[in-house]
Amino acid sequence: GSTMARALQAAGLDVVVRDQAVVPRHKVCAGWITPGVVDALSLDLGDYGGSRVLQPITRFRTGVIGGPSLETEYGRPVSYGILRCEFDAYLLRRSGAEVQEGARVERLERAGRDWIVDAAARAPLLVGAGGHFCPVARHLGARRERDPVVVAQEIEIRLTAAQQRETAVQGDTPELYFCADLKGYGWAFRKG
Repeated sequence: GSTMARALQAAGLDVVVRDQAVVPRHKVCAGWITPGVVDALSLDLGDYGGSRVLQPITRFRTGVIGGPSLETEYGRPVSYGILRCEFDAYLLRRSGAEVQEGARVERLERAGRDWIVDAAARAPLLVGAGGHFCPVARHLGARRERDPVVVAQEIEIRLTAAQQRETAVQGDTPELYFCADLKGYGWAFRKG
């Protein structure tokens, strides 16, 4: 949504981003971005990493839970560790759009060639970027209840100095471990 807002702003349109959340917000999704994402979003790594977590990843350790692991070294950054709450907030602010936080979309109507949002805002173009529960997608008839359920659980904790000394996980080497049936996985990733 932020990337689309930025592109529309750059094309000279007045853009409003409406989000029921207040940013920064926690989102269980991703712990890193790839160089392809950096390029696609035209991210200035120096600017972004100046005051936010941006951890170069040059290798991965992978394995099956309880089994042996394999370390793969790439010799260059193949991803960058981020905090998703910082990343989303950065992209939203960078978009240049007017941001309405804590504003849930309750009602959408079509009036000729325009969209009317909650009987208050009118626009010729409406972009839905609300993910699985997007009100625009629902309005247009998407029925998500048939989609398979994906469960994710995440925790990010700040380590004490003692914990940092005792932790075997290295900052440039996330560890990914898969269940033997490949129906689940877990990872440990030391950032910062």
